Amino acid sequence: MSIDPGAYEIRNVMYQNYANQYEGKVVGYADHDVPSIPRDVDVDLTAIWSISRLNNGKYTLRNIDSNDYAASRTFPSIEENIIVTPALQQWDIKETAIKGRYVIYTTAADIELFWGLTNGWLFTEISLRDIPNTPSNQWQLTKFDSWRLLGQVRKKLAELRHVNSRLSEDYQKLRDDYSKLQDEHTKLQDEHTKLSNTAERRDGDAVEAVQKGGARNLKAGPNSRRREGVPPFAGRDWT
Repeated sequence: MSIDPGAYEIRNVMYQNYANQYEGKVVGYADHDVPSIPRDVDVDLTAIWSISRLNNGKYTLRNIDSNDYAASRTFPSIEENIIVTPALQQWDIKETAIKGRYVIYTTAADIELFWGLTNGWLFTEISLRDIPNTPSNQWQLTKFDSWRLLGQVRKKLAELRHVNSRLSEDYQKLRDDYSKLQDEHTKLQDEHTKLSNTAERRDGDAVEAVQKGGARNLKAGPNSRRREGVPPFAGRDWT
């Protein structure tokens, strides 16, 4: 029996944990069926997968939240963990002898390797196993209500738009602040240049004044000695 394209929740038969996208990995997770405190429950998009059928009869599984595909890291091997990646990867999906139970598997390694859970702990990574006829490696695919999903996607889109608007405002504010800081920096540079030029002129004037004063003293030296009644060559030993 082929799977109709659409959005699905993928739940492990044995542990009843559903396949969840978490930090680039595909893990088993569970949530409250009935919250202890009544609240409006949003759809957990990390647990919803868009299953599409390729023209070769195989399938892709794309996470609704991250928009990435379920894939293996390298060449598929036993116990390799499933990840999500932007690159498309194909899978086989087949119903078992028990109606409503499916196996998700790959034949890329020339043997069939199946999605499986080793335990029921939260965040246990889903990995490839080589045994199909055990409930821990079998899955229930429950088609998700498209209208409910659409409403949640629209809500998330509105939230993202709001965040984007706030980020744009913050970015513009940072640009304005940066422009002001540039203007202040330019003013400070101009003031520094003026102060440096003034200091250089003062230093030059001081040096020039000292030089002129020294020259006047040298020139006026003998005359000042005569005015004081001292012969110009007094005190010299002529012997």
